[in-house]
Amino acid sequence: MSDVEYSQITKAYVYLRDARVGVLERQARDRFAFQYDQDWLSMPGSPDISCAMKKRPEPFVERTLHPFFDNLIPEGWLLQNAESLLHIDKANRFAILMATGRLPTGAVSVRAIDSQGREVDALSGILDRGLSDGLVEIPLSGPVGFCPTCFKPLAQGAIHRKCVTAMWGTTRKLKVAVYPDRPLVSFAHVLYGGSISGAQKKGAFHLDTSRGLLRATPVDAQYVLKPDGDFPELPENEHATMAIAMAAGFDVPPFALVNIPGLGNVFAIRRFDITESGTRLMMEDMGQLIRVPADDKYDSTFERVAAAIRAYSSAPEIDIGDFFRRLVFCFLIANGDMHLKNWSLLENERALGTFKLAPCYDMLNTRLPIPRERSETGLKMQGRDRNLKASYFKAFGRSIGLSESRIGLVFGELERWLEIVRTMVGQSLLQPRSKERYVEIVQERYRILTSSGC
Repeated sequence: MSDVEYSQITKAYVYLRDARVGVLERQARDRFAFQYDQDWLSMPGSPDISCAMKKRPEPFVERTLHPFFDNLIPEGWLLQNAESLLHIDKANRFAILMATGRLPTGAVSVRAIDSQGREVDALSGILDRGLSDGLVEIPLSGPVGFCPTCFKPLAQGAIHRKCVTAMWGTTRKLKVAVYPDRPLVSFAHVLYGGSISGAQKKGAFHLDTSRGLLRATPVDAQYVLKPDGDFPELPENEHATMAIAMAAGFDVPPFALVNIPGLGNVFAIRRFDITESGTRLMMEDMGQLIRVPADDKYDSTFERVAAAIRAYSSAPEIDIGDFFRRLVFCFLIANGDMHLKNWSLLENERALGTFKLAPCYDMLNTRLPIPRERSETGLKMQGRDRNLKASYFKAFGRSIGLSESRIGLVFGELERWLEIVRTMVGQSLLQPRSKERYVEIVQERYRILTSSGC
């Protein structure tokens, strides 16, 4: 990647958007410190970098990397690629952060500095490193006969201009720059200065609307693309599930299913932490908010998630209700991967420095690819995460302050949600047997949630 020895770097400047706010330092193997700059502390109205790291003159000192920064590091497939591409032991999380923290998700960035206090620009010279050599521009295609976002039926060759424009900002034919003999390699280019969370294979892409060209890069990347992974039909699964969520009235970012020769169907989603004008919004997942390292993202409870929403949301009553509604919906569609990193607060675009529940993301029917999945939810609720019943959800709703009528309204949506599942799954690009099984799984969850004996 470069001649920089990231394992030798011990300090970094921390920025909020384009403003420097403090210094992160590895002071010893088991001592990490972050300290706000005095200039930032004395600036009227300057925000905290994290809801859980309020401004103060004293440094925040930890024996391991602070959970806020630890959760900025890439996961899964990208983390594995970081070892080979960046030549850094993935266990050295501080070094991985030094290499990939310049453009993570959200508005806070980490810029490594050398022993002379100069910033190490991991992004400089990307085009000179040979990353462009061998890239070929390949036309994208999509599903035929329906809109790949809202599933509206379409005539042969037609497009649904509203959804296409919301997703891509243009209605022109798109191309993607990939290596034709190894298209997946280009997805890892995000690691050259940037990162994305999540265990699935994925990459960050920038769309040049003037050329209609998608290119893998962390710089100004407005999209995340997810090809097939370790389990079958993940793009088709996420595509169908997000369409179901959108039809059910949940806050869902623009998304689509595209086809890349050599990779097949690829799920694409527009990033919601970057506004149309290019402003990077602060975003904190629940691991950051409740101070849990990324590796322990399943080791918590929905009670703690609800408490964090109530503590840090600018509209807690609205967001707590939406959180409960999403939780019941996720159980219905058998999303057993609702861990801490799949729940986030997002900065309000029109009121910077305040937060709301982020749109839905990473939603799949996980029981479809993993029939013997251990957990039904990912986190525990009422002390358990399996053999759940309707009564547990209702008791949980009451425990987080929801009224009986509010809880009843959510359960009153179940029949409509089931019909949406049947319709959307039937129209999806899942294989016939997968469609049948998806609906069977949801029908079983529906029986659990509507059983009078529960």
